[in-house]
Amino acid sequence: MTRPSPPPPDRQFVRDVARQVDRRRVRRRMTLWSALLGLVAAAALYLRCGGGLGMLGLGPGGADDDAPRSLTGPRSRTIRMSASGLSVDGRALSRDEAIAACKDAPGVDVYWTGDVRHGDPEELRAALAAAGAQHIVLHPLPRPARPPSN
Repeated sequence: MTRPSPPPPDRQFVRDVARQVDRRRVRRRMTLWSALLGLVAAAALYLRCGGGLGMLGLGPGGADDDAPRSLTGPRSRTIRMSASGLSVDGRALSRDEAIAACKDAPGVDVYWTGDVRHGDPEELRAALAAAGAQHIVLHPLPRPARPPSN
C-alpha cells in the first residue's frame, strides 16, 4: 500500500514564510551595515580626538584637571639673520633682545641670508643654547634659481 500524498501547502502559509525570511534577511543586512558604520564613526573619532576619554576621567587629562589650560601652548620662535640685523617673528631686535625673547620658547628656527658672516649663525645658536633655548634649528634661506644658460 502506498501512502496518500500530503495535501498541497496552503498558499497563505507559504507567503507568510517567505515574508519572514525576507524580513530576517533585511534585518541582518541592516544590522551589519549599522555595525560597519559604527566602526567607521568610532575610528574617525579615535583618529580625530585621540585615545583618551578625558571628559569621563578615563584618559589623560581627565575630569580631575580643573586648572585652566592654554589651547595653543607656547609658540616656537623664528629668527631671521641678515647683514642689516636680526628680526624675531618679524620684529627687528638687537642680538641680546632676540636671545632674551627666545630663551623660553619650545623651539627656535634660525634662517639666515647669504650676506651674513660665516660664523654668525653658529655663534647665535651657541648663545641661544647658553640662555636655555631648546630645539634650535639652523636653516639657510634657499638660493634663487639660476636661469638656464644657453
